[in-house]
Amino acid sequence: MERQEFLKTLGISFAVACAGSCLSACGSKGDTGKPNPTPTPGGGGTGNTVSISISSKLANIGDQTTMNGVLFFRIATGNTSSSFVATEALCPHQGGNLVWLNNQTKIQCQLHQSEYTTSGAVTQGPQNSSGSTRPLKIYATTISGDTITATVV
Repeated sequence: MERQEFLKTLGISFAVACAGSCLSACGSKGDTGKPNPTPTPGGGGTGNTVSISISSKLANIGDQTTMNGVLFFRIATGNTSSSFVATEALCPHQGGNLVWLNNQTKIQCQLHQSEYTTSGAVTQGPQNSSGSTRPLKIYATTISGDTITATVV
């Protein structure tokens, strides 16, 4: 095999391998922001509560995690209830995934970019069939050691 032919074959093989890796990286394995056809905001946990570890999931300001239909996020230092917010994890408009945007201090729906305050008030959002997007449910939280518990009502 000539050097030029070898390099050409090697280059094509490399390009195919890179293209395959790039295309597989574009595949979706996580939250897409697409609506849940039957959204059930809130829910889960033991009875009417959902608990998570603070040190492993919410160690830093801006950290967020979703567990059993509840979105938890940290807004301040210290392990007191006022340092955290627990809300429904799905937007009440059409069930899109909600995320905490710490640098903008708002909760945002990944489907239609509806926006909410940490108290659940709607600041921007598309209209639902009744003419408005309802506020988010904000759940009461308690801290016990390294665990935060949200009471889902």
